Amino acid sequence: MTTLYYDPLLDVHHRLPAAAANVTSFYAAAQVPDEARRLWDAACVSAGYYGELRKPLPAGRGIGASLLLAREWDVPELEERLAAGIEASYEPRWDTGRGEFTWGMGLNEPHPRGQFNAFLAAAEAAGPGRWERLSAAPIDPCRQVTGVDFPTVALRRAEWIGGTLHLGLAPVHDDADAWTTFQFDSADVESWKVDGADEATVRVFAGVATIRARLVASDLRITEDGSP
Repeated sequence: MTTLYYDPLLDVHHRLPAAAANVTSFYAAAQVPDEARRLWDAACVSAGYYGELRKPLPAGRGIGASLLLAREWDVPELEERLAAGIEASYEPRWDTGRGEFTWGMGLNEPHPRGQFNAFLAAAEAAGPGRWERLSAAPIDPCRQVTGVDFPTVALRRAEWIGGTLHLGLAPVHDDADAWTTFQFDSADVESWKVDGADEATVRVFAGVATIRARLVASDLRITEDGSP
């Protein structure tokens, strides 16, 4: 058995079968990874994940949480089995009009189920040790990109490395005749330069840097302009 929650005031202890511990393990993994790993191993065995998966997989949070943890703890055999089951059962799909990727989960609902999709999306970004590192220390402060015209365009990458902002623009549809803009804080820097796209510009006004670029897929690199 595993504990879903315990209320010390009411002395209510809600227990579930061990197979349900894959979600509990996700929440515990960032804080007590060794204990969470033992719990998750027991859950995967109890749920039958190491055998032939019965498809279609049931809709829920557990499969997505287990795929994330298989990537977190680098268990390739289980990762491949779960990823294949999700691909076959959970109806991955692009809404090209909205620029959204979701999983229908076989539920035949008008809108994607939020929590179920959240775990699957997190699993797509997972990798060895990432969940633990993300939770182990505060994220270093950095300038935040704002004002992105989503869903017309999304950022497949937004990362500061050594003082350079790397941005990956991903429009729903490329249109070289159209433009998009977005901003980041620039209170302490008066001038920036941008590389990676023809005619892209960065202008600073009132402490805010505004990037203007053509609405096409591109990889921008924005650095402080040290020219006199």
